[in-house]
Amino acid sequence: MGNKVIMFLFAVGFLFSGLLYAQQSSPESQPGYYVDKSAGEPVFKQRLVWDEEEYVLYYEVTIQIFSGQYRDYRVEKTKNNYIEISLNPGRYRYRVTPYDLLERKCDSSDWEEFSITTAFRPEIYKMVPDFFYMDQNKRRVLQISGNNIFEDSVIYLRNEEHTLIPIEKIVTGNSSVKLTFDDYTLVPGTYEIYIKNPGGLDTSLGGFFIGYHNRLETFIKVGFNPVIPSGGELRDIFGPYLYYPGVTFRLESLSSERVSFKAGMEFALSIYYLHNNYSIKPIQYISGIQYISGNEYNPYLNTGISLTDFAINVPMQIRFNHLQNAITFSFGFGITIFQSSGSVNYYDDDYYYYNGYDIYNEYNYNQSNGHINLGISGLFLVSGSFYLETGFDFTYYFIGSSVLIKPKINLVWKI
Repeated sequence: MGNKVIMFLFAVGFLFSGLLYAQQSSPESQPGYYVDKSAGEPVFKQRLVWDEEEYVLYYEVTIQIFSGQYRDYRVEKTKNNYIEISLNPGRYRYRVTPYDLLERKCDSSDWEEFSITTAFRPEIYKMVPDFFYMDQNKRRVLQISGNNIFEDSVIYLRNEEHTLIPIEKIVTGNSSVKLTFDDYTLVPGTYEIYIKNPGGLDTSLGGFFIGYHNRLETFIKVGFNPVIPSGGELRDIFGPYLYYPGVTFRLESLSSERVSFKAGMEFALSIYYLHNNYSIKPIQYISGIQYISGNEYNPYLNTGISLTDFAINVPMQIRFNHLQNAITFSFGFGITIFQSSGSVNYYDDDYYYYNGYDIYNEYNYNQSNGHINLGISGLFLVSGSFYLETGFDFTYYFIGSSVLIKPKINLVWKI
């Protein structure tokens, strides 16, 4: 079998009974085998153990090998209640004969049979991939090709500090194995893949990396953002209705490091247009007069205001299932450019008139001013690197002390 099979083998079973059964606490008195690597090449050594008797000068151990019938193979003498030997594959039996203090031969034990089977040295040719990037949303599957890899082989990743055990192992043809790891158990570092076969022969291959491909995660967002005036002059002018012409472009960066609460930076450009013709609630007219009952407020028919927001926000994100979904809180500030189709006239009553009659207030919104933002949203994985984000922003504009509620639906691409 060449260099792929080590012909120093291990004992599969010892059928100890009576005199030959022992349960000692020290390792050297336990039956079994071990691999001696002190000489470089591994050598299997078997340990035969029996109960220690009083007033014994030494023990004589007779070992026979089976080849059609049993024949003497070797005889060992020891003062201990065990011997260590190195046997080739085969079927064996042994018995122990004590000699008393006068060196007289005592009764021998019964023959005890055991077998030595071949131990195979595992080999690793390559592994694919040679990294797990923790900032990528992928299954953690490692494919290893080699030789002498078995279903009962012990396989895992290790370094000086950590051991990562796969949650699934699929061996194909003793020449390859597919390992699946739990993403939540991954710890950054450089590892080696370690394989140990039954019998104790093992091998390893280093150079496997777990870490971050990029220190920052970047999200590109394009969204539909209608607005609802909920306070201040903009509500007085337009009423608490939903105005749907709103779009937002966002560039968000978060730290790749896995923490329970991520923080980062977001740059946002938003454009909104408030006009009654683009409200989901139609305006009613009575004899040429705009009218809404119930002490609600509406502007004149042709009044419209566009808002262009430039904002810097600080997002804070809690993730679930390795970014299959997340909750994001944000706060920030920015500058807004207001542009109106003319002077904005409004009258705080149930009736609104044309051509400036009975105008209570007039305000020119062609100017710039600041605003502050608060937001909350949920992020949901669609496929691969694409997500859907839904939520609300709450923006306070210093001009007119206005408050806008902004429902948002964003398509998100994670770079």
